[in-house]
Amino acid sequence: MMKFHRIFLAGLMALGAATVLVRPAQAQLDPAPGVTEPFFFTHYYDVATSTLPSASGYGGNGASGGIGDGLVRIVNGDNVFVPPPYFYQNGTICAMIYVFDDIEEMQACCGCPVTPDGVRTMSVINNLAKNFGVNRGNMNAGVIDILATTPNLPLPGPVPLPPQIGTLGSSGLACDPSFQFGPTIGVTFGEVAYAAPGLRAWMTDTEGNSPVPATSKNLITGTSVSEFQPAVFDTAPPFTHLIDLGNFCLFLINNGGGTGACSCGSGDDFSKAAQPIR
Repeated sequence: MMKFHRIFLAGLMALGAATVLVRPAQAQLDPAPGVTEPFFFTHYYDVATSTLPSASGYGGNGASGGIGDGLVRIVNGDNVFVPPPYFYQNGTICAMIYVFDDIEEMQACCGCPVTPDGVRTMSVINNLAKNFGVNRGNMNAGVIDILATTPNLPLPGPVPLPPQIGTLGSSGLACDPSFQFGPTIGVTFGEVAYAAPGLRAWMTDTEGNSPVPATSKNLITGTSVSEFQPAVFDTAPPFTHLIDLGNFCLFLINNGGGTGACSCGSGDDFSKAAQPIR
């Protein structure tokens, strides 16, 4: 399996807490005593299984299940500081998003900047699950993972980028969810990232709650809002999940045609982003 080169993750804990640098095959992440600052989150989505079955065969006409779009809202409630020589952008966090169908196939990925006190709003159907990338994937239901990091791709200048990589206006920085695209555009320094606390996300779900045809006027629907849940992430060797996320995302980037890309919806205005300290 392809290995990441010069990727760094560090836990940014509470103010004044020590930062622990992490490098594949070398170190581990040790949170400060009594401090938990999650930077990896997960949630399910279900947008059509009350009418059409999912990839794994759940649902279909006459079943309970998802019955319409889900809205994802991501906020940045922190102001991350990373000392030179690593890159930061006045507290901007990259929400690295990975969208799977319900047979565990990654179908889309994207890196979305979220500025301090900023909010991004995304449609599951129109932004996250629309542009599937593998085998005409079934996107009726699945899992969304979000990894929060600092910006990780310093651009050498105005260059064309695949749709999976979100940029921070004219700042010269971008969010690469594969952590590996840099060498293809001449970034030889490596793509440095710190795990960034402060990001939180919620999803609005609409479901049919009784097994009747979706066209029935008697369909019972319910709408709920739930928060993405923090999940354990492998911050020590062998970094299996981190490597898999990056490699599968890079496959989607290199698959051609712009497929396999989610998009960042609406929200932050990066046109006034300040230049980064390097």
